[in-house]
Amino acid sequence: MSGKNIAEASLVALKAAKGELIHVRPLGVGCWAWGDDKGVWGWKDYDKRYNEETIKEVFFEHLKAGKRLFDTAETYGSGLSEEIVGALLKEARQRNLQDKCVVATKFLPNKWMSGKMGIREAMMKAAKESRARLGVDCIDLYQIHSAHFPAKFSEQAEALADIVDAKLARAVGVSNFSTEEMLEVYDALQRRGMHLATNQVEYSLLRQLPDSSGLHKACQERGIRILAYSPIAMGRLTGKYGPDKPPLGRRGFGNADWKVVDRVLQGLREAGERHGKTPTEVALNWVMARGAIPIPGAKLADQARMNDGSMDWSLTNDEVEHLASLGEDGKTSHWQHG
Repeated sequence: MSGKNIAEASLVALKAAKGELIHVRPLGVGCWAWGDDKGVWGWKDYDKRYNEETIKEVFFEHLKAGKRLFDTAETYGSGLSEEIVGALLKEARQRNLQDKCVVATKFLPNKWMSGKMGIREAMMKAAKESRARLGVDCIDLYQIHSAHFPAKFSEQAEALADIVDAKLARAVGVSNFSTEEMLEVYDALQRRGMHLATNQVEYSLLRQLPDSSGLHKACQERGIRILAYSPIAMGRLTGKYGPDKPPLGRRGFGNADWKVVDRVLQGLREAGERHGKTPTEVALNWVMARGAIPIPGAKLADQARMNDGSMDWSLTNDEVEHLASLGEDGKTSHWQHG
């Protein structure tokens, strides 16, 4: 599958609900690790290198490369990630850098399923709480985190449309939705005269399922942008880890047979030698070559600089296809429909 290579684009567009375009650099920033309290990334646990100060360095390092999409969620760190991003957005405003920041967050239906609220009331309440933690008047991109809720997807789409009409969000998206689920939301929003901006799914050389399933093609045909989480397979495609030195923490995404990982890494290193790039930079460039916006995380400024080194150059078409042939469709969890 081929898509428009966005790696060398100065900016790419997300289509907001009512048609205006939100422009960002082709590489976003995943904020899951910022305040993580689930033992995945070692926040105030096994990784003593990073804290609020190193995250601040990461944030402003990324802004040096232009207008950035920062993706968080109400569940990351039980709201702490949103609070950290909110504090950084406040400082960005003080430095007159607010125009370089685009913020995305997510509503997790599972969190609200035990209550008596309907989908609209639950989403409205969640959006207002996220907005308060982020310290913004309007969330740039508000997403449904997973395809779970005792409500039809068309009803979830209606709730998203109401979020937009209430000026709580400019653009709306979904995450971990299958093609069929996504299209149900897309069609319902279209009936309200609105557009679905994104579907955020796990997408990397080790998980090419969005391509083989037809999801990515369906998105491209409708102007829906894929946001790719775990684009370096939770560190496995950096070359830092191996069967005798696996990633620390509970890093389930990007989990693959190390024989496959080694095969892909060899291809990344070979391409990197031709372009003067690291395996990380090549792996991220591959995702952009497919037309998706990768949202890798970074805990240290050096990691941010390396991630940003994936932009402003391109793999050849032959290299893109060769790397794809080394990878695989990948594994999936029961709640990952996309």
